[in-house]
Amino acid sequence: MRLAIIAFTAGICLLQMLPALPPPWPALVPGALLLGLAPRFSGRPARMALILCGCFALGIGWAALRAEWRLAENLPVEHESRDIALTGIVTELPTRFTNGERFVFAVESVDDPKISLPHRLLLSRYARGEEATPPEPLRPGQLWHMTVRLKRPHGNANPHGFDYEAWLLERGIRATGYVRDRPAATL
Repeated sequence: MRLAIIAFTAGICLLQMLPALPPPWPALVPGALLLGLAPRFSGRPARMALILCGCFALGIGWAALRAEWRLAENLPVEHESRDIALTGIVTELPTRFTNGERFVFAVESVDDPKISLPHRLLLSRYARGEEATPPEPLRPGQLWHMTVRLKRPHGNANPHGFDYEAWLLERGIRATGYVRDRPAATL
């Protein structure tokens, strides 16, 4: 059993080193077939080899499938730099900066049903005019209706530097943007 877990983990690690994400099915199908054939072999070495190869292939396929699901929740290019009205919940404590605050927003609904958005957004809200801070502080758990302008996350390509895009991906945030109008708290 330990060797099967190590083989599965090795398949996951191999996928992390590939330069491009392969489709998951070419690894999942043979992995399942190898595991299905293993009990039919009477010799222990042959059966163990099939199990290890099957677990390795399933590790590659499982990691590719999970990565595909995670990357599928991107902001469509046609929705970038457009005003979008939506309703959602502030999910984390806002972070204040000089001109405003930044917060994570979970989308509950979009006013235009044709628009599909990622579930989690990182939004900024800026002070306007002579104001030093945004008008009403945000708190986690509040439900807000607001108009936002979004873009896909992009980070710097500096070697050995902070990878902003990967950091957002780890947190499940697939779009960033800012609030266009004064949001009206709905709850």
